[in-house]
Amino acid sequence: MDSEYAIEADNLGVDICTYRIFAEHDHQTLRALVQALGDFQSLVSTVYDAVKSKVPKMRARISAQITAETEFGFGYIFPGSVGVVLTIPNQRLLGIESELDESISEIATMAKAKDSAEVLEFAKKFGAASIRALYTWAHDHDELGLGAQIEWRRNQVIRNQLLTQQPEFKRLHETIGRTSDETVSQFEITGMVVGAEITRRTFHIQSDDGQDIRGSFQDAISETQRVELPKRYRAIVVKREQIKYSAEEPIVSYYLSKLESIES
Repeated sequence: MDSEYAIEADNLGVDICTYRIFAEHDHQTLRALVQALGDFQSLVSTVYDAVKSKVPKMRARISAQITAETEFGFGYIFPGSVGVVLTIPNQRLLGIESELDESISEIATMAKAKDSAEVLEFAKKFGAASIRALYTWAHDHDELGLGAQIEWRRNQVIRNQLLTQQPEFKRLHETIGRTSDETVSQFEITGMVVGAEITRRTFHIQSDDGQDIRGSFQDAISETQRVELPKRYRAIVVKREQIKYSAEEPIVSYYLSKLESIES
């Protein structure tokens, strides 16, 4: 680390992040470096968004303000595998961590998650978007066969650091890939029942508010509980939403619990 560079950065209110990637083989590619750094940038921005808003985020929709507050600048390349010095402005708060400091600390902890229970705790705290960004970062490092050594510095002081070998990235993304969560809710709608298949026990409702709902049923439609098609009904529907943290979108299914005829 260039001491004069570090001092000047600190005078400008800028922290330094050194990011060194390494592998068993000596040959590194530009694609690997760009992908690794891009994933890390997305991870920092996404976690920071959750930390700053104090709201777990289901989807990564990074605002222009969050982008500006977390965008890394390029410093220089340093020798030793492939090392990059990145810069980022950070608040100087006497004896108090900034929101960016907190985000980096949380990422360092999240990267050491050992099982699904820990992953779910982080998901509850920061939301699915942060866990998905962590998964992508770990998955790509594993696929590229890379480890990473990250140091967060202010002037010459290392304020946080993380060393993750390629096998650790593999364990992390595989753990996240096995982790899922599920929410179940029940709601009432009115709409047109336009389809029902008794053998397969499936239904299709076009609700008055524009929803197109397809799903399954057990006893809501039967020989003794007949329906006319197409006809408007009041329906009690159970929505089951499974969140897989390795996937962008949740898996949603609907179950028809009850149908009631609406008198004309």
